[in-house]
Amino acid sequence: MSLAVSESLLGVVLAAVAAVGFAGQFLCIRLGTDDGRVTDAVLVVLFCNVTLVAPPVFVLYSPPYTDLLTPLSFVSFAAAGVAGMFVARLLMFKSIETIGASLTSPVIASNVLFATVFAVVILGERLTAVHLAGIVLIVAGIAVVSWETAATTNPDQSIRETGATLVLPLAAAVCIGIEPIFVSIGLAEGTAILPGIVVMASAATIGFGGYLVWTGSLQSIPVRSASTAWYVAGGFSTTLAFVAYFAALEVAPVVVVMPLLQLTPLLVVVLSALFLPRRLEHVTWRVGASALVVVIGATLVSVSG
Repeated sequence: MSLAVSESLLGVVLAAVAAVGFAGQFLCIRLGTDDGRVTDAVLVVLFCNVTLVAPPVFVLYSPPYTDLLTPLSFVSFAAAGVAGMFVARLLMFKSIETIGASLTSPVIASNVLFATVFAVVILGERLTAVHLAGIVLIVAGIAVVSWETAATTNPDQSIRETGATLVLPLAAAVCIGIEPIFVSIGLAEGTAILPGIVVMASAATIGFGGYLVWTGSLQSIPVRSASTAWYVAGGFSTTLAFVAYFAALEVAPVVVVMPLLQLTPLLVVVLSALFLPRRLEHVTWRVGASALVVVIGATLVSVSG
């Protein structure tokens, strides 16, 4: 009995660490993209993910390492990496640069809505009344974010233009929402999460590198710059968040972990108001209220799934 309590407590601590790590990523990218390029941010963060997660796999597991994966799990984790770590990050980081971290994070939190839709359509899961209540709250929160985006970014823009501004974080949320579907398929094959994350990060890095070469936008990254330092900090933060998140799910119930993880938008709002210059983030009470509504809705959707 005491072991179960200690495991739950460990899960709470790990989930809290993950929430802070994901929130820290938003702030680091916001500070870095003030003077730096979004493509540099994505590449540096992905490189940090690979270099921080790959070595433990070689230490904790014995060769041949190909036995850690099946063909299906490899493809599934690779697809999760391309969708969630490459495409979603590119869109999310661009959104952070365009409208700010505090407005982007509540919209990104709507990924649980899209994950639910994908789970119902692809995996055949059932939609409950609690799911619907959570979805309504998420939509309401995003509506407030839309209003606040129009008020803070460009008061003269039309509703259509405001909607176009939110396409970036919404598209990122869709990509993050499909990621768990691929991950669940990979885990069902018996692949451990740490090798899975390595495949995800590696596939995303290779995919993004190929994208830069194909578009002719591959450039050298300035090593000694404040922007690159912030990107590295963001890479450390998000790697810590991913590892803590999955570790929390292994030792504690979903109903304990997910509500804490969904606190990320609120943490972003609070930390933005405390530490980011006003020229970068204009945090209002409506932004905080919308983040709270989205957090409640996302938590309902997560724990009822």
